[in-house]
Amino acid sequence: MENFKTAIEDYLMRTGMKPSKFGREFLNDPGFVYRLREGGECRPSTIEKVKKSMAEKEHGQDAA
Repeated sequence: MENFKTAIEDYLMRTGMKPSKFGREFLNDPGFVYRLREGGECRPSTIEKVKKSMAEKEHGQDAA
């Protein structure tokens, strides 16, 4: 889980995206990053969905 959280924080720094926009764009949940920062957990399926969407977005593809 820590690697996942670090990947999100790195993505936010690289792209300049705000945490609420990240959550809204990838999961339709503007509070997602804030909950993770406070120690929240998420399902493995959510982790995979977010990782795939981040990779697609960074490579110029539409996020699924």
